[in-house]
Amino acid sequence: MSDTVDSPGLRPPPPLVVSAALLLWGWQAGHPLLGLGAAVVLELPRFLRFRLDPGQDDFNRLWKFTMLLFLGVGLYVFLARDGIGTVNTVVNTDSPGARMQGLRQISYTALMFLRWLPLVLLPFTAAYAWSNTPGLPWTTFSFYLRKKLQSAPRTPSLPPLRVNPLWPYLGLTLFTASGTTDHGAEFLPLMTGILAGSLWPWRNRRFRSLVWVGLVLFLVAGSFAAGPGLALARRLWQDWENRLIQNTGASEFDQLTSYTAIGSVGRLKQSSRIVLRVRTMPHEDPPRLLREAAFNVFQPNFWRASVREYDEVLPSVEDGVWWLSTNRQAETSVVISRYSARGESPLALPAGALALHSLTALRLETNPLGAARVKDASPLLVGTVQYGRSNGFGAPPLKEDLSLDQLPPAEQQVINEVAEELGLPTQSPAEAIRTVQRYFSANFEYSLWQPDPKTSGNSCALEAFLRTWHAGHCEYFATATALLLRQASVPTRYAVGFAVHEPRGDEWIARARDAHAWCLAWTGERWEQVDTTPGVWYEMEAARTPWWEGIRDRFSDWWYRFARWRQQGGNWQIYVLAASLIILSWLGWRQLRGSRWRQAKRAKARTAGGSPPGHDSEFYAVTRRLETAHGPRPAHETLPAWLRRLHLAGGPGSEGLDEMLRLHTRLRFDPDGLPSDRRAELVRLAREWLARQQ
Repeated sequence: MSDTVDSPGLRPPPPLVVSAALLLWGWQAGHPLLGLGAAVVLELPRFLRFRLDPGQDDFNRLWKFTMLLFLGVGLYVFLARDGIGTVNTVVNTDSPGARMQGLRQISYTALMFLRWLPLVLLPFTAAYAWSNTPGLPWTTFSFYLRKKLQSAPRTPSLPPLRVNPLWPYLGLTLFTASGTTDHGAEFLPLMTGILAGSLWPWRNRRFRSLVWVGLVLFLVAGSFAAGPGLALARRLWQDWENRLIQNTGASEFDQLTSYTAIGSVGRLKQSSRIVLRVRTMPHEDPPRLLREAAFNVFQPNFWRASVREYDEVLPSVEDGVWWLSTNRQAETSVVISRYSARGESPLALPAGALALHSLTALRLETNPLGAARVKDASPLLVGTVQYGRSNGFGAPPLKEDLSLDQLPPAEQQVINEVAEELGLPTQSPAEAIRTVQRYFSANFEYSLWQPDPKTSGNSCALEAFLRTWHAGHCEYFATATALLLRQASVPTRYAVGFAVHEPRGDEWIARARDAHAWCLAWTGERWEQVDTTPGVWYEMEAARTPWWEGIRDRFSDWWYRFARWRQQGGNWQIYVLAASLIILSWLGWRQLRGSRWRQAKRAKARTAGGSPPGHDSEFYAVTRRLETAHGPRPAHETLPAWLRRLHLAGGPGSEGLDEMLRLHTRLRFDPDGLPSDRRAELVRLAREWLARQQ
């Protein structure tokens, strides 16, 4: 009499169900022949008598080999789809659109990897399908659980939980078959039919089979009707996602329009992420300001560039240098590094920038307002900038550099009044610049907090800044400076970029919170940088440093070094992949080398009827004697529970019965079987117990 209940989880799936799932997977993955081959491998054991006879240790080793294969395939897919570059974009961009696009790319990479999992797990599943093993313990799939079970005290009354690997494999195959977005109208009905076939053994036997089949046919018909609706919902979702990416910005920075926080209520919050790394010549300080863009038309709350066209700059044929100006009298140089977003990035350049060389990009473009950008750049953009005291490549003043026509009446009035009070209309450009600098230095403070202008009785934010608050952030100072100097007939532009003031090792860095705005004023020969923001803003921003900034900086340094090594290493991906495959192959060979795969010996291992291990246990004679005395054991009740209910185990005087039960359980379920000396002990105990019952 058996001591276990026939567990449905140990039965194999119904015939042809796994094969149908593999054929569906092959169709959806675009590899129907691979799906057909895998189906044949797993279905042939139903028709052939040939079997392998692996032990539990063999399955443990094969699972380790499968995990190594899993890692190898994952590494290959990750490198083949430029996973490092995608992760670089997600980690180092401030653009929501670029980050979302990177996350979408990561999800596509994950889907491609999942698509190959049925083939990765096929060797292990096929080894089980070609064996006579009645299920595998869960510890097969976890090295941690195996170690924990070995260190835990043995509990013979609780047989190990076992599973038929074909069921998880079936579920994984159906899941990966669903990982594409171009399903045909037949996909859902076929998926429904396969699921129904797999659930056939668990149908409710109280109802006739025709009722169950009718319900399945109803679901299949419903899946036909639901297919177009699901396809429409998927298209709508993808359209919405594409619009979201476009609306959040495809690039990190717009060099044609700058929306300010003028008039915004509350505290400005900036990230401490490192954006720029600047390396100077020995014993030289870095340029204090690095400009990304300049604008010359102000409208409430934003500046824009009057010239929107960019001209491509070609490198010199002789030395490969991109010359930005006809003036080639550079005085010094700096090396500036930053991350690009999908191959595009603005350039943060010092005043008087004349040339760039060793630039890790293929295209360079500039506009007349002094902005530069690159395209087809490497993930880590590195370039050497030569600069001097000349005007750089910014064009002379345009008519928009003096215009105040775009100002609303409220802003126009307050700018006129303050300019008259300072006497700016009658001053020279140099005098006007000094007057404005003294005005802001003596009467204004730096502040990241701004109240609502309406609560101060002012009609606009600039009026509140100049008349009431006398405090603001850099965008207020730069905007007010540019507009006031125009009242003195000084052409001005609004510049944005980064302030470089923080040393780190042998280089200087600029963080996202170091983003800054200042004014460019034309003095007759060149554009002068006029920064009227109080210098204490550095300390005020640094005072808001989060506690975890040091940890993030260390990670940023590591990633930066890795990115530089990756770009300087040539075909490093091939070398990394080759080395990884060699290591994984060696580890896999070590796992398989210790296995003893062999054909099952039916005559010795099992009877012709395929009896389970321990079917001839001497303990069955004991259970038959107990059933004669106490009645049959219910089919749902295990032997240990039955004996405890009869008060025959786990109590005084039951030591012999407890020991027999332990040896019997080990004989039935231990993959290594019961040693001969312990089997002899079981025989002796059973005979002694039966003799006492005479």
